[in-house]
Amino acid sequence: MTKGCAARAAAGLPIAFCLTMGLAYAQGSSTTVTKTPAPQPASPEAMRPSIDQSVLPVESAAPVEEVVPPKVDEGAGWQVAVEQAKGPTPLVGQQQSAAVDKINAYFNGMTSLEGNFSQTDASNNRTHGRFYVLRPGKIRFDYAPPSPLRIVADGHSLGIQDTSLKTVEKYPIKSTPFRLLLAKTVDLGRDAKIVGVERDNGSLAITLEDQKGTAGHIRLLFKSGGTLELEEWTITDAQGLTTRVTVDSLVRGRKKSPSFFKIKEETNPFRMGG
Repeated sequence: MTKGCAARAAAGLPIAFCLTMGLAYAQGSSTTVTKTPAPQPASPEAMRPSIDQSVLPVESAAPVEEVVPPKVDEGAGWQVAVEQAKGPTPLVGQQQSAAVDKINAYFNGMTSLEGNFSQTDASNNRTHGRFYVLRPGKIRFDYAPPSPLRIVADGHSLGIQDTSLKTVEKYPIKSTPFRLLLAKTVDLGRDAKIVGVERDNGSLAITLEDQKGTAGHIRLLFKSGGTLELEEWTITDAQGLTTRVTVDSLVRGRKKSPSFFKIKEETNPFRMGG
């Protein structure tokens, strides 16, 4: 794997407006019109009314009551619709600080975590597997066949293993996005540049960039009911290519041995890491 390809692999690691407004109009109650007997015709040839009917001169008809629809607060309906359609709400100031503190606490309160992952890259290629976390510093992704990849961080280095080629590419963990989440003490405000924090329909998202100004960013999405729960992350690299990873079936407290996160030094005489 060339250095450029490896960098892209590391960067891609698995870690409507619809407005409806109704105006209700009440139906008016029936209006009674008083009829008065018509004057006798002047001659037999004059037009006579039909049986059981009366002729009501226009000038003597009772006034018809105008039906006025009730007033509708159109502004309130519009406001509700806009609130529902405007999408995520950016958090600023104290609200943002409180949200970042909550996310920090989520990771700092985690010792071990495992679950399933599903990864979709910029070419819409999809892979899946299972991941394991042991804080601080350790993480492992086992890709399901036919993918030959395994990604392991032992606390110091992160290795990308190709089990079919028997090669391993190693990188300092501090040069990968996982350094932010696997540190002994997670402090995103200290260790990263916070691009934005958003809340939307029971979810909380934070977008982070490297403080060194490296192009690209990572976006973490959490379910935010009573407690936070990691739902997905998206990594966008310097070329604008995006890798999205969703996780489910999360289990806490099921620890793996540290040796489970050991990077195996496999080699292939016909292919060496670049």
